[in-house]
Amino acid sequence: MSPLLDIEGRLFWQYMTEDGYLMQTVARNMAIGLGMSTAEGTMPTNGVQPLATFLFAGLHFLAQGDKTLAIALVTIFSTLVALISTWLLVCVGAKVFGHLPHGRGLAYVAAGLWFAAPLITRHSMNGLETGLYQGTLLLATLFYLQRFCTTTAPSRNSHLLLGFLLGLTFLARNDAVFFIAALLIAHLLLPVPGRSDTIASRFTTAMIAGSISIVVASPWLTNNYLAFGSIVPISGTAQSHAADIGRNLPWVAAYLFENAWLWLPVPGRVEALLPVQLVTFTATAAALVTYWFLIGRLAAAARIHFVAGTLFTAGLVTYYGLFFGASWFLPRYFSAASPFLWLFVVGAVYMGGRTVLASGRLRLAAVYVGVGCLTAMAALFAANDYRKGTTHMHKQVVDWTQTNLKAEVWVGAPQTGTLGYFHDRTINLDGKVNPEALRSLLNDGHNLNYVLASPVQYIVDWVGMAQWVKLDHFSARFGQEFEVVVEDPVQNLAVLRRLPSTP
Repeated sequence: MSPLLDIEGRLFWQYMTEDGYLMQTVARNMAIGLGMSTAEGTMPTNGVQPLATFLFAGLHFLAQGDKTLAIALVTIFSTLVALISTWLLVCVGAKVFGHLPHGRGLAYVAAGLWFAAPLITRHSMNGLETGLYQGTLLLATLFYLQRFCTTTAPSRNSHLLLGFLLGLTFLARNDAVFFIAALLIAHLLLPVPGRSDTIASRFTTAMIAGSISIVVASPWLTNNYLAFGSIVPISGTAQSHAADIGRNLPWVAAYLFENAWLWLPVPGRVEALLPVQLVTFTATAAALVTYWFLIGRLAAAARIHFVAGTLFTAGLVTYYGLFFGASWFLPRYFSAASPFLWLFVVGAVYMGGRTVLASGRLRLAAVYVGVGCLTAMAALFAANDYRKGTTHMHKQVVDWTQTNLKAEVWVGAPQTGTLGYFHDRTINLDGKVNPEALRSLLNDGHNLNYVLASPVQYIVDWVGMAQWVKLDHFSARFGQEFEVVVEDPVQNLAVLRRLPSTP
């Protein structure tokens, strides 16, 4: 909550990300009557996840368009969602660890450490759907464990409500299709001991819940198809249209490891090295195997939770590892699996420790030492976040634009999340929220011609943008109509200006 204590210095910069500001821009436009759009309401978009965007739009409506108050409300809301998600993880952990000695206490410890983990904080407070997505996943999982992992057959209302909750997870983020499939497959394949159901009845349950989830998601899917020609948001197409098969595989093991062993970050410069891939993959796989034999296979709730969580993770790995571009987004996308993977790791370490340490006093001492060390690490990470909380990767872009350009000037950039929130007349050029720019990229392989035909007078972004005037093989006109007025590697800033003689 530290951003609320320093409105001028860190509210806008400590946690909010570039893509977070994209979502906030769309949400604000909805709140002030411009619809789901960007660029001062002139460009309709679906390049966001609907549930979070509509909820954030409510906060912007309460703020009556005030950008500062709205981000303060988003910060408070995100904190509340993180706390609720932590409580849901406690409840899920209590179900999964219920057959273990001190199982409920273990669930509290695991959930508390998950909440405080720097990777989770970074994603749950980023102004995007990530924290809400984790919460909906946990809510659906808890409901299933409570209603479907008992010896009493679930009611028809339980089937309907499960489908609704699964649909809600999809509206939180559309890659929840992997979670929906994983949970229903686990339900189909794993009977609950003591309950006289058949695979046919479980298949019926899966069909009902799956169908209801599609009904819940259908308004969004229909809007996407009718207005934009695809059920997939344009942001997903923009991020993956140029991806080679398997392009992200070198990073998968390290990012998966970080979301399983939350407190062991892998330095970015070594993430894709083969030895690091082997070590991180082996460590994660060993934790899952240990968890299965010591915990997962011994009780119905733990068994279904393990299979569903593992299949969900496998779906994320397969899609984002093989078919997606933009590898830098993988840590956030994989964080959806962290509530599952973290419980696997905590359970494996806990039961492994009980096996190795025969003395109860030694076990208790190990728990205190481990939790104490992680708490100290949390304080250090929080202090580091606070130290860097007045900086932002795009702050210099915003500062230059606000200092040098009037509000009525049209500005373009590939990265328009942060800039677009603070300067309304900003046109997105990478296609994540701009279907016209995306169409240009898909057809031409670049967007220089699109910029020439647009009202953009300035391009303000990172320093690499200065090279656009040299891309004669794409467009000879561009270098004739735009000039570089700022090229500052120290600030990582470039500014291009349309020459006055051009229309």
